[in-house]
Amino acid sequence: MKKIILLLVVLAALVGVAFFTKDSSEKRLKPVAGREKLIPDLDVNAVRKIRIKEGDTTATLAFTADTWTVAERSNYPAAFEKIGNLLVELKDQKAGKQRTLGKNAWGDVKLKVPGDGKAEETGLQVELLGEGDKAISTFVLGKNVNSSTVGKEASPFGGGGSERYVRVTSDTDAVWVVENQFYELQPKAEDWIDKSFIDVQKIKEVQVTAPKAEDSWKVARKDETSEFVLADAKPGDEFDNSKASLSSLLSNATFSDIVPKDKAGGDFLKDAYAVKITTFDNFVYDFKMLKKGEGSDEKHYLTVAVSANLPKERAPVKDEKPEDKKKADEEFAATKKTQEEKLAKEKKHEGWVYEVSSYVISNVLKKRGETLKEKPAAEATPAPAPAAPTSPPVSVTTPPVAVPPAPSPAKTAEPAATPAPSTAKPAEAAKK
Repeated sequence: MKKIILLLVVLAALVGVAFFTKDSSEKRLKPVAGREKLIPDLDVNAVRKIRIKEGDTTATLAFTADTWTVAERSNYPAAFEKIGNLLVELKDQKAGKQRTLGKNAWGDVKLKVPGDGKAEETGLQVELLGEGDKAISTFVLGKNVNSSTVGKEASPFGGGGSERYVRVTSDTDAVWVVENQFYELQPKAEDWIDKSFIDVQKIKEVQVTAPKAEDSWKVARKDETSEFVLADAKPGDEFDNSKASLSSLLSNATFSDIVPKDKAGGDFLKDAYAVKITTFDNFVYDFKMLKKGEGSDEKHYLTVAVSANLPKERAPVKDEKPEDKKKADEEFAATKKTQEEKLAKEKKHEGWVYEVSSYVISNVLKKRGETLKEKPAAEATPAPAPAAPTSPPVSVTTPPVAVPPAPSPAKTAEPAATPAPSTAKPAEAAKK
């Protein structure tokens, strides 16, 4: 009985060794016969859709009506040149070093497709599709590796470096190590939209209508070198050009993303500022601008409508020489064509809500009081000095002579009463 148990233990050990050996061999990169191109015979003109996915993030680029668009951004125009460069890069990409790597080892180098394993085991999947979403080629970009470690048993999967693992899904057990990091192959939709935008030049007038009427303001300048002056200024109010620098406002403007149409409707732009910009070359831009959120959640948005009152003919010049007229007419025609092309290009931006950086619009998202120069503090009227106590004048006579007070006037004595004459007889008077 003991012999049977011992045999079973030995057999189990041998089976374990066999599985370990198989697993190790599948995780070991083995050189095999290679091929010249990573995606053989790729016809870039047949590609009608590119789907890039990593984790839960996807960017879908579709070619319709001679234009590449981004599906996740309501089919906003995509960066045509960037997509063209990518397709040419994939067509010319050499296969590099081919290795055999078993399926159970794909996760070690992030070569599983998104959704087919843990996040740390999956890579970036790229699907190239033709008409009717017919698959042309699919590949997965895995870990970046250091070329000095590739194929070495001590560190077969390496860290960051100048090369990258790639698995073309139509290949069975083959993986490739190519000399390309594919830095621009990202799954974020905002990375693929066409970032060309409006270009406001030669600003003449800016009118800002705030949600509250008292916060609105308007400025203008007489020429391109002058400073802006506040319109309808109240006494003592003066526009501070350093607080709201406007001369280069929205010049060569950029944006970071597009708000999809299904999210930009309703009251998305509630309480937005209305900003009207008029230029010296007769372009008029009507914006709605808005700040949402605070702190790290703060974002800025705008919409734009563009119009222009462009002259159709050059004003005649009296006594103009033929050679001068010809030159002036040619210059006028060239300028007119440039302006018409600019108008047509910028009108394509109408109807979209753009996410922009704060610095793009912060100069106009100000209340009227925030644009004014500080008024000097009013000087207080000094209080009158207290009167000094009055002292009697100092006499030079020693000692001072006292002047006796004037006597009071005597009262006039009343006249004595005159005795009444006596009526007694002398004799009677004598007796008495």
